[in-house]
Amino acid sequence: MSSARRRLLQAGLILTAAPAWAWAAWPTQEVLKAATGPGWADWRDETPPLALPDLDGRERMLCEFENLVVVVSFWASWCEPCREEFPAMSALARKHHDAGLRLLAVNNAESRSKIDAFLHAWPVEGLVLSDRNGAAAKEWGVVGMPANFVIDRTGALRYWHLGALDWSQPAVADPVVTLLRA
Repeated sequence: MSSARRRLLQAGLILTAAPAWAWAAWPTQEVLKAATGPGWADWRDETPPLALPDLDGRERMLCEFENLVVVVSFWASWCEPCREEFPAMSALARKHHDAGLRLLAVNNAESRSKIDAFLHAWPVEGLVLSDRNGAAAKEWGVVGMPANFVIDRTGALRYWHLGALDWSQPAVADPVVTLLRA
């Protein structure tokens, strides 16, 4: 991502993406800059809970993925960067599935028809969850799309990033693969 595009994303997050609830716990400029950089930022807090229905209506919980490395990706059908990163993200999840990598693609507050239309055009190699009212996104501090989080085998949230990532780049893929080997 170019520095101009990154600055534009940061400005957009600051000026328009944050609803009123986010301002109380708004990340510092330094934290926001790290989270919108070219790679992962370290997460320095507890792993937020995650319990959402999958597309069959079955509630799924993050604890089901114990002993696996999990990428949690918050996305929306209107999000162009989400469209750009899902093919490479899905390829990484497919390549490392047997090693224990799982992808949880969390749709943020959209109807089933919008989710289905998106998935028809951009298939996702992973479990799709529906955050119908945006409560999980709020709990996870999501202030822009896409928002990606990496959870290690112990259930600890290790890394996060706001904005699109180039999953084919070593700076993005290598930290995930390293957690698979731990």
